[in-house]
Amino acid sequence: MKTQKELFAYIWATREHVSEVSGKPLLPRHDYRWHWQFAHILSKGQYPSFKLNPDNIMLMLPEEHEKQEQYDLFNKRKEALKRIYYESRKPF
Repeated sequence: MKTQKELFAYIWATREHVSEVSGKPLLPRHDYRWHWQFAHILSKGQYPSFKLNPDNIMLMLPEEHEKQEQYDLFNKRKEALKRIYYESRKPF
């Protein structure tokens, strides 16, 4: 995938359309807030190489996205992804 738009389309096509933190149904694709349902676990600015990594995206409702750090599942995935990120950067 070359763009965030392609990444979101791939995730939408391959995952259930429910919030990963609450299990509630997500907004339909035509909703103006649709793209706010794709939460980057590791920030795009601090971890640019993970920006287009599907494993770095959690689906959640926009109001959940605003408080993503309050969810245990989000924080567990964040720690796991950080381990992967920093393990891949260790010198030999």
